[in-house]
Amino acid sequence: MSTSSARLPLPIALALVCACGDANTTATSDTASLTSTTGADSDGTTAAATADSPGTNDSSGASPTTGPSTITGTTHDTTDGNTVTGDSTTGFTTTDGTTSTTTTTTGDDDPFTVYLDPAGDDAHGGLSPDDAVLTLARAQEIVVAAAPDRDVEVRIAQGTYVGQSVTWTHYHPDHRIAFMPADYEDGEGIDDIAGRPVFDGEGAGALLTLDVAPGEETHLEFYYLEIQHYLHYGLYFRGNRLDPEGGWNGGNRIFGVYFTEIGSLHVPGEEGYGAIDLVNSRNNDIRNNHFVAIENHAQKAGLMHGVYIAHHSTGNQIRSNQFTEISGDPIRVRDDSNANLIQDNTFENTGSVAFYSDWYCDPDANPNCTKPGGECPSWQNEFRDNGLHCGYGGEQLPPFSYIQGGADYVPPSCPDHFVDGWKRLYTSDNTSACP
Repeated sequence: MSTSSARLPLPIALALVCACGDANTTATSDTASLTSTTGADSDGTTAAATADSPGTNDSSGASPTTGPSTITGTTHDTTDGNTVTGDSTTGFTTTDGTTSTTTTTTGDDDPFTVYLDPAGDDAHGGLSPDDAVLTLARAQEIVVAAAPDRDVEVRIAQGTYVGQSVTWTHYHPDHRIAFMPADYEDGEGIDDIAGRPVFDGEGAGALLTLDVAPGEETHLEFYYLEIQHYLHYGLYFRGNRLDPEGGWNGGNRIFGVYFTEIGSLHVPGEEGYGAIDLVNSRNNDIRNNHFVAIENHAQKAGLMHGVYIAHHSTGNQIRSNQFTEISGDPIRVRDDSNANLIQDNTFENTGSVAFYSDWYCDPDANPNCTKPGGECPSWQNEFRDNGLHCGYGGEQLPPFSYIQGGADYVPPSCPDHFVDGWKRLYTSDNTSACP
C-alpha cells in the first residue's frame, strides 16, 4: 500500500488535529446568522481595481502537468496587516499549470478501458465502443470484477446521460481512475474534443459520491464533463470526519468540468450544499472548471457553495476556476481544513457574506451541532490573486469573513496555533471591481 506522508502539507505533518468527532455528514446548518468578522486584503483590494485576476478561466486550457513544484516566496501579507518573511506554504506542492499529460502512475500497460454511451446497455460488457454500457454504476461493476493492476479510463461518448447517481468505492492507491470524453487525449483542451458529455441528474442528490476513507490517495480524475440538475452536490468526496488522520481520501483531480444549475433553485428539494463537496479529502487538484448557477432557493440560499472544503480537508488547490452566480459564499472552509490554496480564480455575482468564508459549528453557540465536542477553526489557508466581481445580489462583498467566533477566538476544545505563530488566512493581490 502506498503512503503519502512525504506529500502532506505542513499542518498535517505537524499533526494538526481537532479534538472533535462525528459521523460522515455535513448536514448541520452553516447559515451566517452567527458572529461574523469580515476583512479586506492586506493589500487593500476592497476598493475598485482596474484589472481582473490573471487567472480568469475559459476552460479551454489543456490538461495540467503532473510534476509537483513548491510555492515559494519571500514575503506574505497577512490578514492582520503584518508581513512575514519566508514561505507560508512550505511543504505544500502544486502543479505548475503548463501543458502536459495527466497523472503518471506505475506500470507500462495500456489503461483498462470501459466505454459509456447514451445508447449503451448495462447488459453489455463495456470493453469496446460497440459494446458500451449506459451507467457509471455498471462501469464500476466491470472495473471491480476485472480488478486491473493498471490505470483505468472510463471513456464517455458525447450526449446526455439522465438521472445517473453512483456511490463510487473502488480505487487503487498506485493507479488513477479517469472519467473523460471518449475522444479526449491526455494534454488536450476543450477545443480538441467534440464537446463535454452531459450528466443531467433530474433532481438526484449527486452525480458521484466517492465514499471511501482508506487514509491514502484514491486518484479519481474527471476531465471535461458537464454536470447539471443535481440537488445536493455535483461531486462529493466523502472521507471519515471522525478520523482526521486515518480516514481521508485524496489525490483526486477535477479539470475542465462545467457545473451548472445545481441546488434547490433548479430542482425540487430543500437545499444543496456544494457543486464540489469535500469531507476529510486532501491534496485534490480542482482547476480550470466553471461553476455557473449554483443556487438554492431564497430561504436556503446561503447554504450553497461552489467548493465546500469541510472537516479536515487539507492541502487542496482551487486554481484558475470561474465562479458565476453562486447563491452562498463560493468558497466555504469548515472545521480544521488547513493549508488550502485558492488562487487565480474569478468570482462574479457570487456570495452572501464573502467570497471566502470560514465557519465551524461551535456547540456553545449552536445547539444543532452534530459532532461531539463541536468543530474547530481552520488554519494556514491562502486566498490570493483572485478577481472579485460583486456578490450574488450585485453588492460589494469583502474578500473574506470569519463567520463563527471571529478571527482571534479558538474554542477551548481545539488547538490554539496562534501560540505557534500560525495564521488563520493569508491574503494578497486580490482585485475587486463591482460593478
